[in-house]
Amino acid sequence: MTRVLLVNASAPAYNLGLHKARDWWRGRGAVAVDLVDELPTLFIRFYDVVWISAIFSWHMPALLEAARAAIAAGRDVEVGGPGTFGVRELVRRELGFRPTATPDPRFETEPGPYRMVFWSRGCPAKNCTLGYPPEGRAAVCSVPAMEGARLTLYADARPAPVILDNNLSALPRAHQERIVERTLAAGFHSVDANSGFEPRSVRAWTIETWRRLPLVAWRYAYDELAERPAVLRVLDLLTEAGIPRRRSRIYCLAGNEPLAACEQRVMDIVGWGAYPIVQRRRPLDWIAGPLPTLHDWTEQRLIDFQRWGNRLARGLPFSEYRRGWKDHNAAGELV
Repeated sequence: MTRVLLVNASAPAYNLGLHKARDWWRGRGAVAVDLVDELPTLFIRFYDVVWISAIFSWHMPALLEAARAAIAAGRDVEVGGPGTFGVRELVRRELGFRPTATPDPRFETEPGPYRMVFWSRGCPAKNCTLGYPPEGRAAVCSVPAMEGARLTLYADARPAPVILDNNLSALPRAHQERIVERTLAAGFHSVDANSGFEPRSVRAWTIETWRRLPLVAWRYAYDELAERPAVLRVLDLLTEAGIPRRRSRIYCLAGNEPLAACEQRVMDIVGWGAYPIVQRRRPLDWIAGPLPTLHDWTEQRLIDFQRWGNRLARGLPFSEYRRGWKDHNAAGELV
């Protein structure tokens, strides 16, 4: 009888894939399925199969360390998760096999009472810059690469309070209505459409449909200056629907454009009466060491900019930002 160990290399983050895998293994009759945050080296002999998952590439050192130990112990090992997508060749070199870096068809639609849910996979947006390419290469978003540029709909998904779909507003209207109706019927006190809406595909009916849910915020992105008209259009639609601008949480990527352009986007969001959520540009193959940067950025400047944008941007130009005592570690070093 199979005994399975599932290791979340991205702990304490909730790993939806591993929770689905746990239920899948139980459904296949495994006598023991344990989900842990690190490899229990002393007890590895009690398991036959070890699966290890990373959500982000910078969690790969923990994944590789656990995988090497499990392989050395003679276990049947698999690794995967979105964090492995940009480093697939590295995994092959280090471990001798490739990871499952895209949604795993074995348990992708496994039903269960999870904290999060995908009602769809894929994204048809053609203008996304979130692929974080090296200079000189075209931007390619990771979502179509991992999940496909054509949408796959999950009509029978079980509602959860956190919705992870990458482009909710691009979904067919009937599917959006299905998501809202079933989520509303589940009775959650709050719902987080975490990855948000794509400004170019938002319509007035999109807002009327989703406003029925107790959304914690209206999330969408302003990741390059060229998106300004589309973002303003969404703000206008929300205003026309009677939804205050302070309910908007607008993702704002830092590092993909020169600093001045990124600062303008933050100040735009603040000036519109919404709230910026600044996210640092991190290449999909970045694991550790100095963070590769573009334009006039440095890693420390990105860290400072994120703190400034998320804490202090209201009325304070970035040039006036100064690190305080909370920005130092225990050794007194700037972090």
